[in-house]
Amino acid sequence: MGKFRVSADIGGTFTDFVFYNTETGQYKAWKTLTTSENLSNAIISGISEEMEDFNEIDFFVHGTTSGLNAVLERRGVKVALITTKGFKDVYEIARGNRTSMYNIRYRKPKPLIDRSDVYEIDERISYNGTIEKEVDENQVKKIAEDLKSKNYDSVAVCLINAYNNPKHEQIVGKILQSSLSDVPISLSHIIAREWREYERTSTVVMNSYISPIVQKYLKSLEKRMIDKGFNEKVYVMQSGGGIITSEIAKEEPIQTLLSGPVGGAIGNQYLSEKLGYKNLIGIDMGGTSYDVSLVVDGKPDVSTETELEGFPILTPMVNIFTIGAGGGSIAWIQGGGLRVGPLSAGSNPGPACYGKGGENPTITDANVVLGRIDPVGFLGGNMDLDKKSAENSMKKLSDELNISVKETAEGICNVADAKMAGAIREITVRKGLDPREFVMAAYGGAGPMHACLTADELGIETILVPLMPGTFSAWGMHQSDIRQDSVRTFKCVVEDVPINEINDKYNEMEKEIEKILKQQNIFEEKSKYIKSADLRYQGQDMTLNVVFSDTNLTKKSIKKLRENFDKLHMSVYGHNNTNSNVEVVNVRLTGIGLLDRTEAEQKQKKSKKSVDPIKTQKVIFYGEEYETKYYNREDFESGHKFTGPAVVEELTTTSVIPPGFKFEIDEFLNIIIKKIK
Repeated sequence: MGKFRVSADIGGTFTDFVFYNTETGQYKAWKTLTTSENLSNAIISGISEEMEDFNEIDFFVHGTTSGLNAVLERRGVKVALITTKGFKDVYEIARGNRTSMYNIRYRKPKPLIDRSDVYEIDERISYNGTIEKEVDENQVKKIAEDLKSKNYDSVAVCLINAYNNPKHEQIVGKILQSSLSDVPISLSHIIAREWREYERTSTVVMNSYISPIVQKYLKSLEKRMIDKGFNEKVYVMQSGGGIITSEIAKEEPIQTLLSGPVGGAIGNQYLSEKLGYKNLIGIDMGGTSYDVSLVVDGKPDVSTETELEGFPILTPMVNIFTIGAGGGSIAWIQGGGLRVGPLSAGSNPGPACYGKGGENPTITDANVVLGRIDPVGFLGGNMDLDKKSAENSMKKLSDELNISVKETAEGICNVADAKMAGAIREITVRKGLDPREFVMAAYGGAGPMHACLTADELGIETILVPLMPGTFSAWGMHQSDIRQDSVRTFKCVVEDVPINEINDKYNEMEKEIEKILKQQNIFEEKSKYIKSADLRYQGQDMTLNVVFSDTNLTKKSIKKLRENFDKLHMSVYGHNNTNSNVEVVNVRLTGIGLLDRTEAEQKQKKSKKSVDPIKTQKVIFYGEEYETKYYNREDFESGHKFTGPAVVEELTTTSVIPPGFKFEIDEFLNIIIKKIK
């Protein structure tokens, strides 16, 4: 039996680790450069730096970007799609709406597969699930041989109305599996069992598009972990906020698309419970991206449908808004104006200050030039930065802009801060939420460096920097449980819901989820279920997901569901219609497998000691140089209070507190920053 629980978050520049010693109750954070050529290299080397024998690990979970990168970089596999005769063009036609209404250059995203890769079979199931025409098995066998000869890497199957009756998809799946034994087969009724044929097709195609890539990565990681002595299951963070075993992830890799940043969202929920902040904005600024997520009324903001690169995905995902603004984001000039991102210097060569041959100016270089990052204090002093190279990288831009190098550096940071504020507005203001009613939780390798000035632009009064902020997403994975979701389309008016029928649907889904949970060693005493429904006013297209207040559904709980929908509609859209009929569209069941969480940090007594800065040096804020105190976070104790300007250094990140701000250390050793009024 091991004594460590280990989590890892693979980012664009760094791979973050959090080690929890179950015997001492101590956490340890670590970072290593991401190995983009083989993501598992960084995981193996990072863990090896802490322990030689992986047998000491009794729990391992990680977030992977392998599937997401394949979609973003359009380097997925060759996919064949099998659908019902007459529906060959569903995927290519997609929807007729324009997501950018006034953009005259708007183009629909190019489909992940060509029309020539779509195969039709002569079968038909009606909208109510009755079989109108049996599937022609001989035709399917011929198609299977054709797919084999054309060397497809993956196959997606999406038959019309399979969400209501999956019998034909099951038949097709068995035939394909017997003929194409090494080719992953994705069936729509397993991946996304709900109505709307285009969205369901898009989801199953994307699952197939990344399936062999994720499978190859996970198989390689599992083998390397076993070779090092690891004897437990490998867990993967999923996009909906829970974790799943690698076996499930290999079958449904679409669940892992946003698995990295979701760890931070779950960590935010834990902070909300622990500290009493009902509304939190989580900002995760790493080396490549800036990810924003929300906790609203103590719950993570989860959507049952999302969009990636213009393609709809029918799977629960924590709502995360991402822009290309990380520490490695490159600054450039367009039309005489300064731009930052989305291109990133990555980990190799990285920012110019890394001294690995990078020449392009980045946000990290700008912070080094401004003095907000001390070249000898980076990564807790484990990595020296080259300030001269950072200044040289700015020179070309400053000459073109006809301003000084330091003005260029501050301009880069200001542009980045404005972009970050815009990202937060996208996920709050555009949804009718006021960011001023939220506390900002800043984490990631660069999040606490830019949090104050971004929050100031939005009118956010309180900024929270948690412990181990640079590895916070990895830390959040320690607070996660196993999660499995199931859905059934169930259309009817709320007041007319047949109680027996809806309970039958939930019982069917519970058996389905229970089977999957048991595969992950979760049994009845460690499981719980959450029932919800997608509702809309009659005549509307889109739905809102509302959780049932009661476990056992009755007429009373249905009435309460309607009332909660009206309240939710008012909070989201600013209006409701209590006199209109409300429809149920889908019913959902979420199964939670409760895991043993790591113990919470104990509250600390307020210290009466003072803490001295480790040094004082000049840092540029608002175009002027300020004598700024540098602190080591390890010296902080509960109750300590300070005023800015200040820079707080630690192993995983640097926190920058500009002039006009104050901060103190709370009872859990979080840094709480507020603007001086």
